[in-house]
Parts: sequence; structure tokens; C-alpha cells
Amino acid sequence: MSLVRIAYVISAYRSPAQLGRLVRRLHTGADTTFTVHVDKKTSRDVYAEMRAALDGLDVRFLPRHACHWGGFGHVEASLKGLRAVMEHEPRPDYVVLLSGQDYPIKSNAFIRDFLDRADGRSFFLHFALPTENWTNGGLDRIRNWHVRYRGLHLSLPLRRQLPNSLVPWGGSAYWIVSNRAARTILEFLEANPSYVRFFRHVDVPDELFFQTILLNSAEADRCVNFRLHHTEWSRHPAPAILTGEDYPHLVSSTCLFARKFDPAVDETVLDRVDRTLLTASAPVG
Repeated sequence: MSLVRIAYVISAYRSPAQLGRLVRRLHTGADTTFTVHVDKKTSRDVYAEMRAALDGLDVRFLPRHACHWGGFGHVEASLKGLRAVMEHEPRPDYVVLLSGQDYPIKSNAFIRDFLDRADGRSFFLHFALPTENWTNGGLDRIRNWHVRYRGLHLSLPLRRQLPNSLVPWGGSAYWIVSNRAARTILEFLEANPSYVRFFRHVDVPDELFFQTILLNSAEADRCVNFRLHHTEWSRHPAPAILTGEDYPHLVSSTCLFARKFDPAVDETVLDRVDRTLLTASAPVG
């Protein structure tokens, strides 16, 4: 039986050594590919260090653009990566979206077994809007006209409506999508260019853009409400940088990945994850 093919799309802006560590840890051979977008705000020197950190690995770097927090740049980076991996043969069975400050807390064997058993389902946290998880139910993110740029945020109450009478869905900015779900996203966007134009002025659109497409499609029943990342929201700024104090929570977590890590704050927690959690190969129950 052939191995499940996994394409990792990674959005990064800092810490070249950590990016290199992440890719090398997830690399298993020809059945895994890596496509990386580096924020254009990242200096040329740091970008060069990132490329050097991945030297010797088959990594595709995407054309760079600026990604401002809460703006469309993060969605655009994800779309660049999704299009890139779906345009080349052999196409992946699954596409996994990560950030450069993520790290697996399950072994490659565990992740592969998880996806091998997934039967074409996609995995990401999602919920219908309005939701108690977000201020004002989250609808202001869509109904108002938003622009975010270099820390500035302009919001105008224009009471816009989603194109195509779509029902809004929110969730995590990170996801695992099947080949069929990836094709559903790209085919929808090709047929509905107004969707991208609309979302360029949605607030924090990476928490709405992909969820709304898939939960309004024939793929909805194949989207599993699954928390991909272990994150720590109780400390500020949130999500908090994970340290050795968080290790017990990483051990007990059912997530496949965790974020955020910063070797400048605590690299030993990654060393401990390598020695213990990433040696396990037990299948998903």
C-alpha cells in the first residue's frame, strides 16, 4: 500500500533555526513536501538565513508579500501555498497548514497513521456564527468594512453581506484539508472571484475564509471539528510562548501540533518533545 502523501504549507516570519528544525523533524522522504511563505516584512538577512537553514531539503519558497496581523495577507499566503502544492504532480492526499513557530507533539508515524485512517476527511476547529467565542458574535468581522495595516485598524459599519448567500463559519486559522477539500476550495474561488474581493476587507479573515467555503460545500459532512494545535491562552500575550512548564499539557494533549515555541525563550522544551513524544508510533485510537 502506498504511503499517504502530505504537503506541509508553512507561513513564517522569524527564527530561521526553528523553521529548519520544524521542517527536518517532519521530513520523511518523497511522500512529504514543504512549501514556505516568508513574510516580506522579514529582513533579507533573516530570509537568507531561513533558506540556509533548509539547505539540502526539497523546499519550495513562495513569492513573498507582507502579512499584517488581522489582514488578508495570511490568507493570501495560505492560498499561494495551496495552489502551489495542487498544481504539481503527484498531488498530495492531505495539505497541512502550519506556522513557523509550530512543532509536532505526535510522531511522524502517528500523524501518518492518523491521516491514513482519515478516509478523506478534513480537520479544523469550526463553529457557526454568531458565536459566544467572539466579540459581538463575530458578525462585525464580516458586516463591517475593515482595513488593517502596520498595526492600524479601520472599521466602517457598512453592513456588508457575504457573496452567494453563504452562511458564515469561523474557527482556527490552521487546518488539515484532504485533496478533495483542497480542490473544492480552489474550484470555488475560480468560479467566485468576488469572494476574495469581499474577504480582503474582513477582519482576521484567516479564521473565516476557508471554513466558510468548506462548511457551505458538499465537503461539509467530511469536515471534522478537531483542534489541530495545543495552545496556551491563559497567559499574556496570548497565545503564550510554550516552555518546560507546559510539557505535562503537551503530553496529555490529543492535538497533533503545538504553538507557539520560541528557542530564544526556551529551547529545552523542544529537546524534551524530541526525546519523548516524537519517538512514539502508536496508532490513533
